[in-house]
Amino acid sequence: MARYNYPPFHRVIRVMCSGRVDPLFIFEAFFNEADAVMVGGCKLGECKYSEGNFQALIMGEMVWSLMRLIGLNTERFKLEWVSTAEPVKLVEDMKAFMLRVRELGALGGIEGKTKKDLEFCLQSAISVCKNIQVRTAFGNIAKELKKMKDFSLETISKKVGEKLLPLLKSKLYEVEIKTLIQDGPKSLDFLVEKTGAKPEELSAILNKIMKT
Repeated sequence: MARYNYPPFHRVIRVMCSGRVDPLFIFEAFFNEADAVMVGGCKLGECKYSEGNFQALIMGEMVWSLMRLIGLNTERFKLEWVSTAEPVKLVEDMKAFMLRVRELGALGGIEGKTKKDLEFCLQSAISVCKNIQVRTAFGNIAKELKKMKDFSLETISKKVGEKLLPLLKSKLYEVEIKTLIQDGPKSLDFLVEKTGAKPEELSAILNKIMKT
């Protein structure tokens, strides 16, 4: 990278813009055994596509929200901003991130998840990221913030919390329940234990599933 050495444990994937990184890509990376993911982009306000890296901020907030829901340490995903004239900073950022990931250990370890548990929660997260309602809500937030001309971290967090998080939760729990009951009925206690949801949240989704 600009003739500077960086740790060999990273796999660098170049994209046109950080704003084109889909939340789906992050969870597919985790599913394919990446212990952590860092997305690097131009410094805020310096994007050649005008608002690309601000769109990445919305993506990041959605990823962190979904990671919390499935029980992954949010430090495993990082957004970093660096100028094209700062290759040394980028390399140092990557080294620092790698050291932190080493402290966290392999994916699932500090989270107390078995390989089977990881596959279950990550497959569920991937399904949620592909859901058309979730994708539409995600896009609408980006459009709303663009119209407001407000991409502050506080506003992004607020909008995602209000307009996307409830949908993420309901779709995630619905996907997880459908997967868990594929081989037969399960008790509510079992479903609560496996999903981490509240009984009342699952009861509403179970009633919805039974009606379909």
